[in-house]
Amino acid sequence: MKFKGFLSFLSILIVFLVVFSSSNLSLAQDTSLRSPPTPRFKLTAPRVNEMVYTINVKNIQNHTAWIRIDFAIPKTWPPDVYVELKEVKGNFNGQFKNYSARGNEYVYTMLELEPRKSVQINVTFYSLKYKLEYYIHKRVRTLSYPEELRNFTLPEKFIESNDPLIVNKAVALAGDLRNPFRIAERIYDFVISYLKYEVQPEAHGALWAFINGRGDCTEYGTLFVALMRALGIPARTVIGHVSRGLSQGGIVNATRIWVDSPHLWAEFYVGEFGWVPADPTFGTGDPWDHFAITWAHYLPFIKGPIMDPPYRSLLTIKTQPPNSINYTAQLLVNPLAYMPFKEKAIGDIYEANNLTNTVRRIAYQAYKKYAFNITSVYPALAETYELLHNATKEILVNPAIASGYAEKAAENAVKTLNIILDIVISDGKNAVKKAWGELRILGALSGENYIAKAEEFLSRGQYSEALMNIYYAKTTAEQAPTIHVFIGPLLLCIATIWIIRRRNG
Repeated sequence: MKFKGFLSFLSILIVFLVVFSSSNLSLAQDTSLRSPPTPRFKLTAPRVNEMVYTINVKNIQNHTAWIRIDFAIPKTWPPDVYVELKEVKGNFNGQFKNYSARGNEYVYTMLELEPRKSVQINVTFYSLKYKLEYYIHKRVRTLSYPEELRNFTLPEKFIESNDPLIVNKAVALAGDLRNPFRIAERIYDFVISYLKYEVQPEAHGALWAFINGRGDCTEYGTLFVALMRALGIPARTVIGHVSRGLSQGGIVNATRIWVDSPHLWAEFYVGEFGWVPADPTFGTGDPWDHFAITWAHYLPFIKGPIMDPPYRSLLTIKTQPPNSINYTAQLLVNPLAYMPFKEKAIGDIYEANNLTNTVRRIAYQAYKKYAFNITSVYPALAETYELLHNATKEILVNPAIASGYAEKAAENAVKTLNIILDIVISDGKNAVKKAWGELRILGALSGENYIAKAEEFLSRGQYSEALMNIYYAKTTAEQAPTIHVFIGPLLLCIATIWIIRRRNG
């Protein structure tokens, strides 16, 4: 009887210890956690290239031809496009003359070309191109833009934004919306669903596209722009090149605006965010990959041109007599593993953006994936985003000021990253220390091991891996049972062995 009473007491003791210990396993939910601040835009997938834009012109007649060649010159379009021109040269004695129109840069040359002879022009430049993604917040409620953008709210050739058909449709699409970003979404959806893609032998523009329901990239882009302008929202066409070769290297066709690489898309203006890209042509296949996003294999040459040659064209050739020549154009893309730019600000923005992306990624992982409380660094993170934004805004106005903003953004990013890592490591080590104090022996030992791994990853700059191991250290230490859980089973084992030995006496 005494033996049975002892076993009953031992069982109750074990249950009590297990329940008491397991009650400490539940983790308190931190209700103070909130999402990190969001930047205006994100720049990723940088591509650095040396490019040679080659134009070949041949006189195919048996008489001398007088020729004028106009071509657009690539330039920097922040925040995602940075260009440095190296040289423009030809294999003939003609002169090259520069001119500007609506902020775009062009070069022209005039020459006499003998029968059956050819000339070549090479434009060599360096480019840094990013994938650009905008984060447009719901707080955008009002339409505001600088006075110098007023031209981009007015009708012009191929952008008939004052035609009643265009105006009535734009008003119907906008409905009661006031956020220009949401209005642009509706117009974008309408254009990609309404138009049928069909290559055109010549440009027709917005009104023709709306009436006929078809067109190529020119009609898709101009219809989107016209509908936006009809509502007083600044919008413009963008002409350049789109090809995987621009991000991977190789030879890219650049002969005609309707064939392969040459392409037309659009941008619209949203208050403090600036010009936001939209490509309804490619949006027909994958809508949300071409709205408020432009990819690293897009290279704009001209933005908001007057829609007449040579201003809207990448390349215009006039001859006298007419039809005297054949021509081809191509881009030779040579990817580079280094930064070739002489302008210091471009390299500074590149470095600052890399560091900003790192701290942004780690902040989101710490918050969203691992639920660490890093809210104390959010003001510094928001300041880093703003400094980088200011650097991209100043690059065309004052490169020295842009460089200063970029350097400060890089410094802020490093400090913010270190603070995040200090907070996370401290949390992990405190959890392990507490586990030792509460006799969670296995959890403490395991946590120490994870902390050591995390520190090794940190020494190699592998922040994501370090974060993961610190999280494992913290959760293992916090969730491990105390040693009391094992005392009951241990006593039971000892008692069982003692009983067996007594019986076998």
